Amino acid sequence: RESLAVPPDAPLVAAFGSWVQPYDAGGCTSALAALVADFPPPAATPVDWHDFVASALRLPWAIVAFGLAAALLSPLVLRCCHPRLRSKTDGPPWRAFAGVGCATLACWAMAVLANWRAYSEGFSVASVELRHVADDFVKARKLADGLNVSGTAVIDDLVQLYELCPKPVLEVLRSSVENITGQISGYILSMRHFQGALDQVPEQIVALEAHTEGAGHILAMGLALPAMLVVFCSIAIAATMSILEHSTARCAQRCERCELPCLGFTCVAPAVVIMSALAAAQLSVGVLSSGLCVVVDDTALAYAESSFGSTSDAYRLTRYYLAGSGPNPALQHLHQAELQMYDAVRWVGQYSDIIATSCPRWTRQVETVDNLQVVLYSMVEAWSLLAPRHVYAYYDHIVHDLVCGTTPPRLAGAV
Repeated sequence: RESLAVPPDAPLVAAFGSWVQPYDAGGCTSALAALVADFPPPAATPVDWHDFVASALRLPWAIVAFGLAAALLSPLVLRCCHPRLRSKTDGPPWRAFAGVGCATLACWAMAVLANWRAYSEGFSVASVELRHVADDFVKARKLADGLNVSGTAVIDDLVQLYELCPKPVLEVLRSSVENITGQISGYILSMRHFQGALDQVPEQIVALEAHTEGAGHILAMGLALPAMLVVFCSIAIAATMSILEHSTARCAQRCERCELPCLGFTCVAPAVVIMSALAAAQLSVGVLSSGLCVVVDDTALAYAESSFGSTSDAYRLTRYYLAGSGPNPALQHLHQAELQMYDAVRWVGQYSDIIATSCPRWTRQVETVDNLQVVLYSMVEAWSLLAPRHVYAYYDHIVHDLVCGTTPPRLAGAV
């Protein structure tokens, strides 16, 4: 970095982080959240969770009841009020059938589009973004491993001065070398603490990513099944009409049981029941997720504190990035390591020419400089990976935009 000063947009201890953006749930999400009780806190009892879920199922149960009523009435209506449309030439009403077919196809296409948007812009994208977040934290830990290796290599190079420098020169340099190796040892210790601060985070994010991906797959199956049922029922009805209109009398008599009233009882009615149940399930997910989304930031912090512990580095990191409050232990250790390594860089720059002249047998000058450059470049990359705006952008996109801003409205639209 150009300066060893802490970047103003990445303070080691934050009070009101400028990177945190207040979140306000949209109109559709807020409307759905009004249908459900408050999201349970971490210490909630099973009764609290039961009440929360039960409150979200009131409207979905009404959809299921409506679907059951429609499924029971459809065979009766087809049997008692079966319309007998004919064309002007006393033939099949192909124009009416084509109009109804086109309307059905248009509705089916709109439903497929709504379902695809609900899936592709929700949990599936969120799981991919979570994988990117986990990869960034894993990369930061690997950088720490590399930084420790480079720091150890610098110490090994400097220790060789005790063996390769003439005794008079060594007497002059001993205290200085011991001081700088002590600084680098402190740097290595700071990097180990840096690694420790990140230990729990990637694993938790990977676990969350797996749950999100599983929820996305379940949602995809639930969204695809209604469209498949509509296609199946349409094919069955079209095949039945074609047989009754164009087949011989014997074939039509054999297929008498497949006329529309029977087909409505054995095919359409079950499909209506299944689709109403799936629509109710989709709406339930939308209502439950809306209940979370209206308090998502506070809930995320509360569950992080309950899961990690209020004094853990993982919780401090969560509070720092999500709320812009408190210390960031990872950046603190990284900055301390950077200060200690800067002393080593300055020392090598000041004494490298003198050592090369006074200790000609010591040939590790180039390697030492290279290792120090690797350390400095890796630290710059670590700062960029853990920058508050970089990490918070992931959270804002995954939680605020995808899970809360897209999923509830899309699921409501799909229903």
